[in-house]
Amino acid sequence: MSSPDYPDVLEDLRFARAYAADRLPWFAPALFRCRIIVTEQVKVAAVDRHYNIYWNPEAVRRIGNGRARLDALAELGFLWVHEISHLLRQHGDRAEAAGIAGPAPERRWNIACDLEINDAEWTGLRMPAAYPGRFPAAMDLEAGQLAEFYYRRLDPDPTAAQFPIDEGSGVHGRFRPWEEGGEQRLAPLDEELVRREVARLTREADQAGIPDTWRAWAQTVLGSRINWRRRLRHRMSLAIRKGQGAKTDYTYGRAHRRQAVYHPILPPALAGSRSARIAVVVDTSASMQDADLQRALSEVAAIIRQFDAPVTIIPCDITDYEPVRLVAEREAYRINYLPGGSGTDLRKGIEAAVNLKPRPDTVLVITDGQTDYPTHVPGVPILFAVLQDAEQFMLPPTPPFTPDQIVLI
Repeated sequence: MSSPDYPDVLEDLRFARAYAADRLPWFAPALFRCRIIVTEQVKVAAVDRHYNIYWNPEAVRRIGNGRARLDALAELGFLWVHEISHLLRQHGDRAEAAGIAGPAPERRWNIACDLEINDAEWTGLRMPAAYPGRFPAAMDLEAGQLAEFYYRRLDPDPTAAQFPIDEGSGVHGRFRPWEEGGEQRLAPLDEELVRREVARLTREADQAGIPDTWRAWAQTVLGSRINWRRRLRHRMSLAIRKGQGAKTDYTYGRAHRRQAVYHPILPPALAGSRSARIAVVVDTSASMQDADLQRALSEVAAIIRQFDAPVTIIPCDITDYEPVRLVAEREAYRINYLPGGSGTDLRKGIEAAVNLKPRPDTVLVITDGQTDYPTHVPGVPILFAVLQDAEQFMLPPTPPFTPDQIVLI
């Protein structure tokens, strides 16, 4: 049972959830997956990582008392969408990946996450007048960015007096005492199914009522209709095999592994390293937004997972920076900073990648396309992954490169 001591509050919350689902039907799978828990331990509302939403009864009553029914539903519905947005955007997981820990960093991250989702305007819903939130514009920050972007630009030590709201582990990843009352625990697969269903409905809905940031989110969750990841993986495989072929050869200096079968004939054995060596040049120029860099790091993580091989990242804007070697997928998600922020000349990064010791089998360049490209093909197989989200992007020239060396992502 969900908080039976507050029947009036539960009724208001259930009506508000239904109202929000009616106004924004693509959020319905997430809204109705939630369990309602009423507790005085939270200031207004909070969410854990398993779709349990905690509501302060007095806050709910304050929003509804003396108000027109539709006004109260619009404001409570806004809070419903606000809380599930933290889960859909995986703010708790991203906080862990970024190493957010401690009262001040968690409070700062909570503010950053609110700024990420408060830039969306929903028809029929509005922020509660009694509990106004924070908007990027009010803090002289650009709207439409990710929490990681805002986090780096906020006061590093916000006090509880400045921001008394704590929205729970669903935002910052840290367990809170009121979450002892959590009534359900979802498996990661269940959470992903909810996210994907909301993303599918978002993509299929009338796009006129959906903010750009949520359309981009749905596209990221579902991927492109053209499976560019499969194309990129296939072309990476070909490039790696080509690179490995250049460092292996037949030799009579060692016995063939099936020598006993061929005796008395002496066949040559294949010698040389067969382990893959992969270098990734990541565009870190000023034109690459935080979301673009996160996509680049996600692709690096996917490469490590798919090819079971370490990856050397070379950040590059107008110059190349110190290489970063990653051996595990989780290490890519823990990176929250790559040097850069200036102009773009990825030729420096490509040259640095080719000159790595030992030499890589292939080089992948991830860029928004706003760069100059080499005028000749380097001495190792190279691929270009060009982000399509940039307003203007240039593709590598053909020739010297071929269409098979370019993948739009």
